[in-house]
Amino acid sequence: MAYSDRISYRPLYQKQTYSIWMFPRIFRSIAACLSLIIFIAIPLIHLNKRHIETNSSLFHKSNDNKPFFNSISKNIIVVIDGDQQATSLQPIYCKLSKKAENVYTHVIVTGKNRGMSGTRLIRFNSLLSNCDVSVYDLELRKGISSNENILPLVFQGINHALDQIRPDVVIYINDPENEAMRGVDAALVAASQSNNHITKIAIPIEHTKHLMWLPDLSFESLKNWNTPKINLQIITQNRPESLTRLIKSLNSSIYFGDDVSLTINMDRGADPVTIKFSQTLEWNFGQKHVRHRVIQGGLLTAVVESYYPSDDNDYSIILEDDIELSPFYYIWAKYGVLKYRYGNDRSLSGRMFGISFYNIKINELNMAGRIPFNPALNLRGTKYPNQSPYLSQVPCSWGALYFPEIWREFRTYQNIRLNDVLGLKLQDITVPESRSNRWSRSWKRFFIELAYLRGYVMLYPNYENFISFSTNHFENGEHNRRGKKKEPFQLPLMNESILLDGLPGNRLPNFKDLPTMDLWGKVTPQNELIQRGRNLQLKISTCPPNDFGDLTYDPQDLLCVDEEILRTKMMKESNQSKSKSKTDEVLNTSNGIKMNKQTTKEDNSAENPTIDKISTLDDKVKDSPLGEQIIPFDDKEEDSSLRKQIVPLDDKEKDSSLRDQIIPFDDKKDSSLRDQIIPFDDKKEDSSLREQIIPFDDK
Repeated sequence: MAYSDRISYRPLYQKQTYSIWMFPRIFRSIAACLSLIIFIAIPLIHLNKRHIETNSSLFHKSNDNKPFFNSISKNIIVVIDGDQQATSLQPIYCKLSKKAENVYTHVIVTGKNRGMSGTRLIRFNSLLSNCDVSVYDLELRKGISSNENILPLVFQGINHALDQIRPDVVIYINDPENEAMRGVDAALVAASQSNNHITKIAIPIEHTKHLMWLPDLSFESLKNWNTPKINLQIITQNRPESLTRLIKSLNSSIYFGDDVSLTINMDRGADPVTIKFSQTLEWNFGQKHVRHRVIQGGLLTAVVESYYPSDDNDYSIILEDDIELSPFYYIWAKYGVLKYRYGNDRSLSGRMFGISFYNIKINELNMAGRIPFNPALNLRGTKYPNQSPYLSQVPCSWGALYFPEIWREFRTYQNIRLNDVLGLKLQDITVPESRSNRWSRSWKRFFIELAYLRGYVMLYPNYENFISFSTNHFENGEHNRRGKKKEPFQLPLMNESILLDGLPGNRLPNFKDLPTMDLWGKVTPQNELIQRGRNLQLKISTCPPNDFGDLTYDPQDLLCVDEEILRTKMMKESNQSKSKSKTDEVLNTSNGIKMNKQTTKEDNSAENPTIDKISTLDDKVKDSPLGEQIIPFDDKEEDSSLRKQIVPLDDKEKDSSLRDQIIPFDDKKDSSLRDQIIPFDDKKEDSSLREQIIPFDDK
């Protein structure tokens, strides 16, 4: 009993002792864990904050009147990794901060361990006036010696910044070897998958110095940085040296990392050297395509068929192979497209059909011929600066970019016009006082007609001394068969970056501030150009002009024909066709009879026009039924029955019955058969046999 009591007592005693011992230990463990959590959490919270922004005093130094985050306003983020990138991008983001469109510019740096801290950048910005940007510092503390850890840290920081700031545009340096910039790429990809429409502008660092025009773009233009797709169309045939020079200039140009496709369009007559060069050339700025026509098309066909826009953001630069380009031609093109097509002026530029690279100094449309042209002189004394870019109705074929809507309209217009020119000829469209009306083989003739009728215009550069983005070497070809002088067409190329310095106010003028010139270079308000076209339409088309501001990009109303005239013309054509068919039938029947009964008697006469028509080998009417009955003299078929009936002129057989029936023309005998033959110089109009003979010039 005593033993049992002792056994039952000990567990009770031990259990109480254990509980008393455990409670303090549990409390101490919990306290230690909480301390550890707090110890870890405080630095993490601090680091998380430092990943996004520097301390408040730094922000307030440059952003007293701007909120740090404003998801409602228009926000631009510029990401900088190191002092070299800061130096390259500072002129751009400082100018962006001055935009008066309620636009806020935020600059994110990767930290002092990467070469540029937020504090240092603010001091850097303070050296410039009005550089009002918000500065944020990712403070990258890890991965300084190990690049593989940089990407996830940048990804995390940028991802958080995108979520907080909600920018529309992110600008940074395109450098695939830089892990920090790859982290920015990855964050933007992740954001795009979350349906966040953020425009990325990633520029190679060596091209940032050519991007000083970017702040001139409106916020909408910036958002559409990647929207226009610009492709290159090269027209060539058998000038490999010219093509090589053009490709060299294209490869030396600046494209800001854009994807620019290249298509080489070779006509059927392309020589082997051109074909080989086109197949093997390298193009590192986008896709390359090579086309080779099966049927010779000529320059008109080659140009017009080279481009048909897939949508309204598909632009084409059309280049003949004797053109050479400035390294800055693409900058001029992209700047103009973004400013006038996607910016605040897009509602005003609906009649603008392209951008010329050529600073024209010859007017080709004067009825007396080509005359010198200097736009600076024409602008002198007007309200416009002498060197202002200008709008002209003349389409450029010596290096230009064309817009999709009007080019599509032009394709339809030209198809209808060509069908009419080759068919019923119902449309009598003549541009008043324009030499282009004589250009039967030029696509520009039809484009000039359309531009005149619609009041369409193209943007031209106007730099001092005719400095140009393209030049024309004017080498022998379809439109220069006589080796005309090249000097009037060759211009000095812009080989130094004066694109902005040569513009009034160092920027492209707003659309309403551009001077407009007519086909002959006279400064003319655009409304007057539109009215001229409407007046011509009233004369040539039965359809009335569209409303003054209505742009359909459909040429049908320009080409309406009176139904009565159309019906009369079609009936006339039908009657002529029937008459021709009946004439052909009579001709075939009559000639068939003559072939069987008479002409074999006259085949030996070299002076007989009838024989000339029947048996001449260069006869162009290959499809004539009569022609099918004629056996060429080089026919080798020995079994031909008709061949056997023809007696060779050198036949020596005296006994040939057929030979005996042929009366030589120098035969002086009074042959009765001879009397039946009527010489072709017979003047008797009443001859019945004469009437049966159909002259061979009868249509």
